Amino acid sequence: MSTATAAVRRTRIVATIGAANADPACLAALIRAGVDVVRLSMVNGSRERHLATVRTVRAEADRQGRTVSVLADLQGRKNRIGRLRDGAARWEPGEKVVLAAAPGDLDSHRTWLIHGWRAVPQAGSHVLIDDGAVVLRVEEADDSTMTCTVTQGGPVTDGRGVTLPGRQPIPVGLTPRDRDDAAFARHLGADMIALSFTAHPSDREALHRIAPEAALIAKIEHPDAVRALPPLIDAFDGLMVARGDLALEIPFEDVPVVQKQVTASCAARGRSSMVATQLLHSMRTAASPTRAEVADIFNALLDGADYLVLAGETGFGRRPVDVVDVCRRVIERAERHRTEQMERETHAR
Repeated sequence: MSTATAAVRRTRIVATIGAANADPACLAALIRAGVDVVRLSMVNGSRERHLATVRTVRAEADRQGRTVSVLADLQGRKNRIGRLRDGAARWEPGEKVVLAAAPGDLDSHRTWLIHGWRAVPQAGSHVLIDDGAVVLRVEEADDSTMTCTVTQGGPVTDGRGVTLPGRQPIPVGLTPRDRDDAAFARHLGADMIALSFTAHPSDREALHRIAPEAALIAKIEHPDAVRALPPLIDAFDGLMVARGDLALEIPFEDVPVVQKQVTASCAARGRSSMVATQLLHSMRTAASPTRAEVADIFNALLDGADYLVLAGETGFGRRPVDVVDVCRRVIERAERHRTEQMERETHAR
């Protein structure tokens, strides 16, 4: 990809960096393909790897004559499973899984939730793992332990996201982990910091005190955040529609409505908008995108999205460079269509 192409493209591509694409050769290829921002998940990967990634990205971007920013993504109040024996397991339908409210012995079918739970889940309710890829049914629970049955099985790994029943409200303030990760992000020289599961404008001030130089992004992934959109837009430098978690917290048919609200409101108030999750989900394994994925990206741009965030597609997918190339091609076509449409409207007046 030429430097000139990157310069004229308005919409930016954000690529998540994981173990599968953190080597220098892959990072160089991602930048050539069109990556404008690298996303570092503070939940996954060691600090040594993140530091090495930033150093490589800065050096390679300079060598290619590109400007590539760094986005540090904090975990916020998002609940996650703790550790598993061997770091991974496969939970099959009908098997028992025990979730604890505090760390304990490692096992393949027993782990803990990093934030525990504020209200005891009722028997028969469901626990969703990894954006609902794995589903558990609660059999019995108390303040310290949940015993569950797997109803939808699949692979699980350390740190996968968890959605608990009840849609409990998001508390105010940063977690100790977020404060520590934000300080590390400042040490890295991160250009942007995103805060997961925030719904309170005051969280921006707490984050700004730790990393005053970074642009601060609020991730919209909970009903509390949807209800607080206007003050969040005023407080933060931008908003990210994190569609995976959001679709677990609100009816999935409402997610496109929220996405359009965020992109339109951010554009009206001079804030940046980001759209994330499953943009090119099939390309984690497939060589080409689905037609629906192409249309999704195209329409997100027409709605005014400033950034498109690739997650698992680049973080652990088989073809991260191909994913970025496809995303860039669709962006360029969508932006060309928008320009042509504006010119037709101007000539029609």
